[in-house]
Amino acid sequence: MFVVLAGCLMRPFPNVQGTPAGKELDHVNQQSYDDFIYSELELEINEQERLWAASKRGVQIVIDGSPLGIVKDEEAAAALLEQYKQSRLPKIGLNTATLNGSDSTNTATVATAADKAKVRILTAAIDKEQATEQPGQLQSAEFMQHIELVQIDIEPEDIENNDTLLDKIATGGVKPFIYTVVRGDCISCLAYKFKIDKQVIYNNNPQIRNDLIRIGEQLDLSVSQPMLTLKTVEQRISSIEVPFTTEYVEDNSLKAGVQEVVSAGIPGLLRVATNTTRIDGEFIEEAEVNQTWIRSATQAVVKKGTMIVAGMGTGQFSWPVYRAKLTSDYGSRWGGFHPGMDMVSEQSGITASDHGVVSFAGWKTGYGNCIIIDHHNGYSTLYGHLSKISVALDDRIEKGDKIGVMGSTGNATGVHLHFEIRKGEVQENPMKYLLKAS
Repeated sequence: MFVVLAGCLMRPFPNVQGTPAGKELDHVNQQSYDDFIYSELELEINEQERLWAASKRGVQIVIDGSPLGIVKDEEAAAALLEQYKQSRLPKIGLNTATLNGSDSTNTATVATAADKAKVRILTAAIDKEQATEQPGQLQSAEFMQHIELVQIDIEPEDIENNDTLLDKIATGGVKPFIYTVVRGDCISCLAYKFKIDKQVIYNNNPQIRNDLIRIGEQLDLSVSQPMLTLKTVEQRISSIEVPFTTEYVEDNSLKAGVQEVVSAGIPGLLRVATNTTRIDGEFIEEAEVNQTWIRSATQAVVKKGTMIVAGMGTGQFSWPVYRAKLTSDYGSRWGGFHPGMDMVSEQSGITASDHGVVSFAGWKTGYGNCIIIDHHNGYSTLYGHLSKISVALDDRIEKGDKIGVMGSTGNATGVHLHFEIRKGEVQENPMKYLLKAS
């Protein structure tokens, strides 16, 4: 091009003949034309030199100081790293919905090396805008390693294929190791022999079923060492019901044991955001990052009766013996039904389980010496097998009063107390009431 243009400059107007009258004008026109052509030529040469120089530059990807390979430019490098990241997310059980449409990597320029090559640092952090709070949304994904993009002089053939580079990132450049099964081999044997984890064998060879391998079968025993590790943070939103508290207001116009709801309580509802951090899919930690009240709890208000009426129970039963030890429970026993429970104690005294009036005191078939106390609230209690009765019919009894002594009268195999709680005429499981008193 230069030679042709130079040739043109030798005779800019070959068919134009000047006249003496126009020599000066002709000279000016020729000089202006020459300047224009030389200016255009200089621009063309500079552009060609720039394009030639650019064609000799490429970008080397360096991971933690180890070169990965060479690509055309920084955009190609960023695209390659993003492609690898996107390929990893589904494999570790995450989706990329919250990351689509946003930059995958932030960059910052740093000082050059001795050769003054231009270097850009990939900070690895991929800070994303806060996603819409939905369960299981990916908040961030970042490479743990330090990544550099270094501009270097190259030859066109130095640029490497993307698939080759992706495979190198995934495997760390480890060459495949294919093993042929021989007689006596087993999964555990191969893991021990080659010092690899059994799970690696299963992962590399999904065709294995029930640990069955055959002689001559080829197994992939390659142990990949990925050059990049992906750290992800996933946010989960959950709604937690918070129990309401209850304020009890004593009311001496209500009988003891009676409660009346003034205003019902309403549980609160709390929205909790929890971030789960994983590295290559492996759980690392879970942290609560935010709490938002959807609805505050409303306290319940309950009136609690305190009025004591002689002979009327509170409805709250206490254990009839000191430090009771159960010897037989309520329910099925010896092919029949046991309507109460049997207990023994280091002390033989029997006490009333609640306020009431003695409705029976004497001998009762099967029970031997027996006491029944009517609590005048729909409940009654029975105390059987006593060796001594210390109360009489129609006596008013206070909760905790001593009423008799433990014995073995009636159908009893040893000294103990048989105790029943009756609601109306129905014998109920005493533990349902006594556990509340424990």
